[in-house]
Amino acid sequence: MKAKITFVALLLSLLASACIEDAGGPSITSTPRGPVSTVGDSTRPAGTPGADTPDCAADSTQDFLQAQSYALFKVYCPTFLPAGFALENVRFQLGVEPGTPAPGPGTVVAAFQRESPKASIQFVQGRPSLSLVTELRTSSQGQPADTPYDGFEGSLFDKGVLARSPDGYTHVILADGLTAEELRQTAASMEAVVP
Repeated sequence: MKAKITFVALLLSLLASACIEDAGGPSITSTPRGPVSTVGDSTRPAGTPGADTPDCAADSTQDFLQAQSYALFKVYCPTFLPAGFALENVRFQLGVEPGTPAPGPGTVVAAFQRESPKASIQFVQGRPSLSLVTELRTSSQGQPADTPYDGFEGSLFDKGVLARSPDGYTHVILADGLTAEELRQTAASMEAVVP
């Protein structure tokens, strides 16, 4: 019995170390490793838009669909961004839940840039680090206001938006160089890439 417990402990330890080493997650440009998403139409190949797929801003639809193929939660994309923004990247990062040997649901991170006037916006969805949420709250001035976010409410800060989707995942928008109205419009335009 003791040998069996030792074997299980060793196996869990190896699994945990493998997950931690892969914490950077796969690049969304790589081929998905099988069906990992439980959200959406399983008959449609990963990254293929359907009739109900929203038109994501800055030609980012394919990138968000690819991220959805990795994520175990609904991924949202902006259908509006102020003029001049271009997609920098969309990536899925595999996460490890603290205290468990198994990987967590991970995080989807999308970044957009604008050269003139200089501005950036980043979308973080899933289980972002607590420090990211704390940074948004502490770096912002004044009290947050309510803002729509695909049918649920978010909190609009001067530096971004914080929301929790009905499935319990956190959504953070971090912005630099946007007005409060542009940020509100962006948050209100968020749609699930697979309804």
